[in-house]
Order: sequence, then C-alpha cells, then structure tokens
Amino acid sequence: MAIPVKFWIGSALGSGRQYLPWIHIDDLCDIYVKAVEDSKMTGVFNAVAPQHVSNREFMQTLAGVMGKPFFFLAIPAFFMKLLFGKMSVILLNGSRVSSDKIMSYGYHFRFPHLKNALKNLYPNR
Repeated sequence: MAIPVKFWIGSALGSGRQYLPWIHIDDLCDIYVKAVEDSKMTGVFNAVAPQHVSNREFMQTLAGVMGKPFFFLAIPAFFMKLLFGKMSVILLNGSRVSSDKIMSYGYHFRFPHLKNALKNLYPNR
C-alpha cells in the first residue's frame, strides 16, 4: 500500500469507508511467540491491532507519515473489479476484526494505534 503513496498517487479504494484490519510486524511476531509459549492459548486468534480504521483513514495516515500527498478522489470500485476480479471483494468490502480474544489472554500491543505503528516503520519521513 506504500508503493502508490511513495509515487504520490495514494488514494482510498472504492468508497474508502470499508474497514481495513492492520497490525505492526513486531506485534504479529510477538503474538506468534506468545501463542507458542502460552499453553493456555488454544483455538483461533485474530492477529489485528485493536484500533479500527477505514481504508481512507489508513491511506491518509500513511501518506501523512510518509510526507506525501493524499488524493481525496478515491479509485473507483469498477476499476478495482477490472484489475483484481473477484479478489477485489477483499479490498472493497473490508472487515472489522476484533483483537479482544488475544488481549484477554494478556497480550499488550506495542503499537495499538496506526499513526505510531507507521511512524515506527517509516521514520524520518
């Protein structure tokens, strides 16, 4: 998602209102370690940050952190459907996923907020 932003063409996809689950790589790795070390953890866990953001919020925050412009005109849904076919559903519909279960097992996110996570990944921008 950073590539279009890097080249000054960052924009929302479709309506931009669809939820976009995200997680910092350090939190993802820490969750794997916790799952291996904690024998009480069984079943399925969502590896997503606790902060819910829309596609538009994500792209706008990413552009801001990278010091690049954000275009308020979204990439039309029909273009995404032409480009990605049936896979476009994943990008255009989104999903609001909860991290409550992993937190109930005592996991504390290092990067629970998008802006701090992106600043860590894109320092000095």
